[in-house]
Amino acid sequence: MVAITCARPPVPRRANQAGFTLIEAVISLFLLAVMSVMSYQAVEVILDSNERSRGDLADEAQLHRAWQIISRDMMHLRPRGFADGFGSAERAYLTDPSDFGVRFSRGGGPMVRSNPTGVSRIEYRLNDDNQLERLSWPITASARDEESSRVVLVDNVDKVEIEQLSRSNIFSPDWPPINESHDLLSLPKMIRITITLASGAETSRLLPGLDFDPGSATGSDSGTGENAN
Repeated sequence: MVAITCARPPVPRRANQAGFTLIEAVISLFLLAVMSVMSYQAVEVILDSNERSRGDLADEAQLHRAWQIISRDMMHLRPRGFADGFGSAERAYLTDPSDFGVRFSRGGGPMVRSNPTGVSRIEYRLNDDNQLERLSWPITASARDEESSRVVLVDNVDKVEIEQLSRSNIFSPDWPPINESHDLLSLPKMIRITITLASGAETSRLLPGLDFDPGSATGSDSGTGENAN
């Protein structure tokens, strides 16, 4: 008996194909686009983070320098009045939150011909450009509005709060404190300064004053000075 089989034609093997099909090419392009977008976003995040870090470092450096200057000034407070050039004398230390910030007499400066006492008048204020600035002029100057030395300490400042410790151990933005009478030469014993930046960052320092009040030392609240009101 002879077995008869039906032979199937051999299936030709495809040679190694070169290139991609259309679907494969579209999928590859889609994946490449997705990876490109993700890479760009990652790079953008890193660049933004670096920029913020540089800005934060610059703010910290400004604040560090400002606190050094402010601390040195407060360490050299002097009970020295000031002829304002308008027929009256300013207190050795005074504040007005609605006007200028704080103004006081500072010693420890160089004794030169233009300022033989080494005592200067210092003012801290927030200007129209939202900058904390420091002004200084010789105590011998006849007028407060005479041309002064001006230094910008901190940029992009939202507000500055300056508070003084009163006799009743309460921090007050006014010096002399409301309802307290102080000598013209009286100085606070503690000063608290808070700087708030436009970014919302806040920094504060509690600085020692001089705790000088001739009126209080004699047992009289009014002493030789004016009434705070």
